[in-house]
Amino acid sequence: MQTSFYRCRSKIAFVSQLHLLVLMLCFIAVCGCNLGVKQNNIAGRQAYEMGQYANAINEFQQTLQLNPRNADAYYNLGASYYAVGKQAKNQQWLKQSENLYRQAIALNDQHTEAHRGLASLLIETGQEQYAFDLLNAWKNRYPNSPEPTIELARLYQEYGDNRRATDLLADALRLDGQNVRALKAMGHIREVQGQTHLALDNYMRVLQLDNRQTDVAQRVAALQTQLASLPIDPSQSNQAPMQQPRYGSTTPYLPR
Repeated sequence: MQTSFYRCRSKIAFVSQLHLLVLMLCFIAVCGCNLGVKQNNIAGRQAYEMGQYANAINEFQQTLQLNPRNADAYYNLGASYYAVGKQAKNQQWLKQSENLYRQAIALNDQHTEAHRGLASLLIETGQEQYAFDLLNAWKNRYPNSPEPTIELARLYQEYGDNRRATDLLADALRLDGQNVRALKAMGHIREVQGQTHLALDNYMRVLQLDNRQTDVAQRVAALQTQLASLPIDPSQSNQAPMQQPRYGSTTPYLPR
């Protein structure tokens, strides 16, 4: 009886050790996979920034082989196809980019860069109304998130509706008064409209929250120099509004 008891304990101990070994192997495999995903994404981003889009596409495809549910990799791959499609004026690659952006959104419905990239692509291919519909629907799904509202404001601004854009950014700041992107966007739209003092106030708030925003620091310095050279009576100033960039015209952000 006692021998059977010890044999039973020995079997339990063996099974437990086996389970532990399996768990350890799974953990090592997951860590290795995550490391591979990170390395591929870094290599892909570096290739993208150097304009080596074929290499970037290859790296991001390897990322998806390691993790087929990585929304960032779908976005990065979509951004690469978008860049090369625009460069070669290849509609097939642009369509591939659209599909990849949509897959990124399907995996992560709050993926800001994927929504921005898709909206930019829709505009690029003459589908402006679909871009508005995309961002409006995103905003309606997440009424308490400032991100969709900020992107929708940027789109309205490009199409000349500065009043609507300002109202949307004010809504975003009511949701999150310390949102750096909303403050930065508000500063930009006010600068575009020639409201230098208000723009400077927004930019200064951005720097208070994040002093690493070197582009904002440059705008602050430029606006301060500009104000110092203005006449005392603002009505005597012939300051012209600055030219605003096209929506999505900045280099797409490639996360992680």
